[in-house]
Amino acid sequence: MSDSRINTFLTLQGQTNQSPYLIDVERAEGIYIWDKTGKRYMDMIAGVAVNNIGHRHPKVIEAIQAQLEKHLHVMVYGEYIQDAQLALAENLASILPENLNCSYIVNSGTEANEAAIKLAKRYTARQEIISCKNSYHGSTHGSLSVTGNEEKKSSFKPLLPNIQFIEFNNIELLDLITK
Repeated sequence: MSDSRINTFLTLQGQTNQSPYLIDVERAEGIYIWDKTGKRYMDMIAGVAVNNIGHRHPKVIEAIQAQLEKHLHVMVYGEYIQDAQLALAENLASILPENLNCSYIVNSGTEANEAAIKLAKRYTARQEIISCKNSYHGSTHGSLSVTGNEEKKSSFKPLLPNIQFIEFNNIELLDLITK
C-alpha cells in the first residue's frame, strides 16, 4: 500500500485503536481476505462481531440479491409489514415460550441492548441494572454502561448510573439483585 493511501486512511478515517492493521483490502471470500498485492490473510476476526459465517457466503449473497429485488430499506421499527421481519418474528414465536411472543426488530446487537435497557426500565420503573464483569454489549452509551470492561468504557464516562456488576458463575452475587 502506498504511503499516500495509508496517510489518507489515517487522516480521513477514524481508527478504533492506535495500531490499525492497515491491510488494503481487495476482496474477501470464505475465511480469507486478499490485499491489493494479492497476499492472502486468514480472517481470524470473522469480519466483525457475530459475522462468523465467512465472507460472501453463497446463501447470504442469494438472500441479499433476492431482498434487493424487493426493496433495500424502508423502515425497521414495526411501522411497515415486511416479509423478512414477519418471517423472523413467526420463527422466533414458534420456538420461544408462549408468553415471549412479540419481537422488536432492530439493526444491531447494541441497538437491541439499548432497547432492552429502555424496555426494562419502562416496564419495571426501576433504574438499577445488573450486568456481568468481562461482558461486552456494544459501543453505544447505554451498551457501554452495562459492559463489564473498564478499558473499553473509561474514556466515555460518566455513563448510565446504578449499574451493578457481578461475576459469571458466582451464584452468591445474585443477592445483589434487589426486589
